Amino acid sequence: MAETPAAPTEYERRRQENILRNKAILAELRRDAADVSGLFAAARRKKHPRATPPAPAGPPRRSGRARLQPPPPSSAAALPSARLKPRAAHFPIPDVFVAKAVTDASAPLTSAILAASWPPEGGARADDAGFEPGEELVLRPGNVRKLAKTVIGVARVLPLSDRTVVAAGTSQGHLVFWDADGPVSERLCQAFDTRGAAEGVFMYHPHTGSVGGITAHPCAPRKIYSCTHDGDVCLMDVEKEIFNTIYLCDYPAFSLCQAPGNATCLYFGEGNGQLKAFDERVGQVSSKWLLHRDCISSIDFNPENPNMLATSSLDNTACLWDLRNMKVPKSESLKVVNHEHSVRSAYFSPSGGFLATTSRRNTVGILSVHNFNNSCFQQQSCPSTTFRASWGWNDSELLLGSERDIQITSIDLKDDSISTSFKARIQSEHMNEAPCLFAAHPYRLGHLACVGRTKVFLWTLEQDAEEDMPHFTD
Repeated sequence: MAETPAAPTEYERRRQENILRNKAILAELRRDAADVSGLFAAARRKKHPRATPPAPAGPPRRSGRARLQPPPPSSAAALPSARLKPRAAHFPIPDVFVAKAVTDASAPLTSAILAASWPPEGGARADDAGFEPGEELVLRPGNVRKLAKTVIGVARVLPLSDRTVVAAGTSQGHLVFWDADGPVSERLCQAFDTRGAAEGVFMYHPHTGSVGGITAHPCAPRKIYSCTHDGDVCLMDVEKEIFNTIYLCDYPAFSLCQAPGNATCLYFGEGNGQLKAFDERVGQVSSKWLLHRDCISSIDFNPENPNMLATSSLDNTACLWDLRNMKVPKSESLKVVNHEHSVRSAYFSPSGGFLATTSRRNTVGILSVHNFNNSCFQQQSCPSTTFRASWGWNDSELLLGSERDIQITSIDLKDDSISTSFKARIQSEHMNEAPCLFAAHPYRLGHLACVGRTKVFLWTLEQDAEEDMPHFTD
């Protein structure tokens, strides 16, 4: 006979009741949590079935690169190699002349440079004794030329003792020359297709990038060098009538200079702050130094000390260097001039006693080369974005550009301190652009080329008996 199960004890009965009660409580909590989550949950978007695209009628398309096809000729200009080498390394001067002429267009310019006298032995500069530019300089209507349609970024007066030839570089890679002393009969060609002929102006297009520097050595004035932001360094040999690309930089070249005692040694500053010394005789870079944290905007040698070099940079500094103590790759400077903004230029005075620096906000600094503790700064008001303070024919006069005139600032060194004062103002109704660059003729006293945005204004001596030339307007 089967045994009947024993009745649960009181403990077992309460344990079972607790289990059932806990399950009921947990079920209630789960329902409440689900209701709360449903209130805050984002509404789900209904899925719509995507329409199946029709199958292509032909074979599947593949890119030209996947099919290993060469790029079309139209896209070759976008390649880096095409940008760095826009044309052959050697090309005749007439091939890049921008003009309309019936005969040899560039012959008047090359003939004028070849016929000009070289600088005197030893490179003696013009004697400025008793010369007062504020009283003796005049601007004739015929000494105004529009050289380009775009901005002129750099300009030089070629070192010819008896002729004034202005060389300028534009932001589109043009080299423009103005023979200010050429007879009217030679001024027959158009510099560019614009509102009439610009007599005595010769435009060439050897570069594709903006011209950053132009230089010509007094010992070899027939060899004109230029560099561009594309990194190419080019030689214009007037005797051989040829342009020659002598070097391609790794970075954009913003400045160019030649050693005072060596016409075959070029110094150019690159966009990474590196200075390179190029020996044209061997065709390669002989030395390079990392001098700045940003691109070098100007290079200048001390006229009295060829071992002293000045550089300015967009890293807000201008530095003095001793070439005898330059170390690779980093060198220690003799002096650092600090500005609050990027420095556009640093130029030595004619005798090398002072250094003038110009920053992006038109702050001009004067430093004594003989005592680095002597310096001063002044603010200049000039609307041009490419303004650079330049020296005249002596150490006591600094040329500054303003709205429509030239301000001459006097530099005085007294009791081991530098002071500046206003000396004179040169103005003319014919100068209708703000002068931003200045190039004084080193061997012809009183010949001063002032460069505006697109024009060049040549100031000469008042007693100069040269016949007025016609003035060409826009």
